[in-house]
Amino acid sequence: MIPALRADLDAARYRVDRLDELWGAAASAALQRGNRVPASRVLAASDDPAAVLARVFILGEVVEAAELASALPELGVAGAAELDLVAVEGDRVRPRADLRPYAFVDPHGTGEWWIASDLGELATGAALRVDHVLGVGGASTTLASLQFPDDVESVLDLGTGCGIQALHARRFAKRVVATDISQRALDYARFNAELNGVDGIEFRLGSLYEPVAGERFDRIVSNPPFVITPRPPGVPEYEYRDGGLEGDALVASVVAGAAEHLVPGGTAQLLGNWEYRWNADGLERAAGWASDAGLDVWVIERDLLDP
Repeated sequence: MIPALRADLDAARYRVDRLDELWGAAASAALQRGNRVPASRVLAASDDPAAVLARVFILGEVVEAAELASALPELGVAGAAELDLVAVEGDRVRPRADLRPYAFVDPHGTGEWWIASDLGELATGAALRVDHVLGVGGASTTLASLQFPDDVESVLDLGTGCGIQALHARRFAKRVVATDISQRALDYARFNAELNGVDGIEFRLGSLYEPVAGERFDRIVSNPPFVITPRPPGVPEYEYRDGGLEGDALVASVVAGAAEHLVPGGTAQLLGNWEYRWNADGLERAAGWASDAGLDVWVIERDLLDP
């Protein structure tokens, strides 16, 4: 069924540039601000297959089953439901996943993929589930744009989420291992790799470095759950957000563990947050995690937030 979906998305020209044409600059800017109303109004007047797909899988709208069937002639509504992309409710369909085009440029050239993930709050209007799988966001694109472009034998993507870093890493690595504590995330990552025809990625379930015990890699990339979240009663433990650990403990573990999983001369590229504690400099603490493990380190502090 995934090849049929790929053929339909391609035939519909479900691409970044096509969506920009359909909803225009003003609606695109509104979407970036979390306002989907202008895009919804523009797309409602179009029967273009890409417009129907965007209404369902980006804006999270319920549409007539016949509309979606027209946009997905090879896969069909039943196939989309079997892939768990939609739920059929009589003669209407409700989206169950976010599926959108993603374009990029790297030293290997231009590229474009379709990336599936869970629907966000903008589409659902409800709180996220604790095992929510994020799509491509600002942190994702930041790390992807910083990945070293030189060819290597192996890369570990620690905490792969929807798989976006693993997909980028595969463009210059012969072999990629992608891990995550969430089976739901691995299912999305595997789906995205297959949908975009990317092979050479192995997906493993487990916490931090447990799935790769005893193995070493030329490079480690990680956009781990790094949000510093208070732990009073009633605060949900979102897997994508803080991994269930308190403060900056998860990021410290990722940094410290890298030493045992890099080949000599290997590199790790990570995003993370760190705490400034009473009489303790945060930047020095973050650098200390690496130096204590015997790693050379370069830490860039982009923002400093007061509590």
